[in-house]
Amino acid sequence: MEQEEILRQEVVRLRLLGESVKSISEQLNRSRQWVHKWLKKHNQTSDTEWYKSGSNIPKTIVRKTSESQEQAVIEIRRRLSNQPYAQTGAISILYEFERLGIPPPSVTTINRILKRNNLIESSKVKRMKNTEYPSHFLGVQQMDLIGPRYLKGGFRFYFYNIIDTENHFAGVYPIPDKSAESIVPCVLDYWKSYQIPDFLQMDNELSFRGSNRHPRGLGLLMRVAISNGVSPIFIPPAEPWRNGVIEKFNDNVGKYFYNIQKFASLEDLQYKAKSFTLFHNENHRYSSQANRTPNQMLKGISNKVLLTKDIDLTQKIYIDEGRLIFIRFIRSDLKLRLLNETFTVKSILKYSYVTVEIILEKFILVVEQNSIIHHIFPFPMSLP
Repeated sequence: MEQEEILRQEVVRLRLLGESVKSISEQLNRSRQWVHKWLKKHNQTSDTEWYKSGSNIPKTIVRKTSESQEQAVIEIRRRLSNQPYAQTGAISILYEFERLGIPPPSVTTINRILKRNNLIESSKVKRMKNTEYPSHFLGVQQMDLIGPRYLKGGFRFYFYNIIDTENHFAGVYPIPDKSAESIVPCVLDYWKSYQIPDFLQMDNELSFRGSNRHPRGLGLLMRVAISNGVSPIFIPPAEPWRNGVIEKFNDNVGKYFYNIQKFASLEDLQYKAKSFTLFHNENHRYSSQANRTPNQMLKGISNKVLLTKDIDLTQKIYIDEGRLIFIRFIRSDLKLRLLNETFTVKSILKYSYVTVEIILEKFILVVEQNSIIHHIFPFPMSLP
């Protein structure tokens, strides 16, 4: 007889001796719920072998998916794969069933069929840190550069991509280089067609923030953002997963657009990128927003703040107030490194992320964690 079966019989024996459920639980090193379960089973049956484990074989056999339904899923998956820019996952297949007026199987069934026929692509697993990371910012757009990439003949170009983190409304802009002069018109176009954010999050690409020669100076992108009330956020160096929404979108740009067709020129690429952007915002569904598309999400925004003015980029944009935000990880040396400067911080901040805010009009740098200010350092920036 198995040890578990002996313990189950012991439950009844001890109870008949007048032991409490709590006492039996402690003696047998089992939960009180477990004790109640086997007492109930003993009391509700006349079976002398009540203490034995039952069979795990299902009492009913689940109906097998019909051959016609399986073939329908495979055929829709094939057609979606051949359709430029289209998603091919279970949710997209489900909506295609509904569009065709065919009663769809469940998402679980579709996934089983895809898996059975080796039609599910393995996803990349991203390494995440367990340390608490600042994530309290709302109204955030993430931006990034992909490249360099090359067209036929060796012509080099970059993708400038931008996306809203709340509804995934995106913009894709092929540009000839990664200078701020090429990037800023894309940002302005996106803000005119969508809306201006509260925060613009990016990595530490030099063309984003300015110049190593003048680390305390504000580059063109910074001036355009701050002058429109947008606070730039710079993620920690070498941690691209902190820009996870745009990184995932970058993968989709390659998977659904760049890697599946040829382009005759940069102009041809830019023209087709507009079509892809329109298709994405109208058709791509995200589980994080109840499988709604970006355009469907936009219908719920009643107070969009569009960029309506024209900005002369040939003239210097003057700044007299605003803020820059940096998220940094403090290591064992307790050094905060920022814009070619080094600051020593408290030991309580060791092995943790801090939010660093440069308040331009006050010429200070504020170090905080969980809304608690730990340091204020003098830090004048070049504003004119």
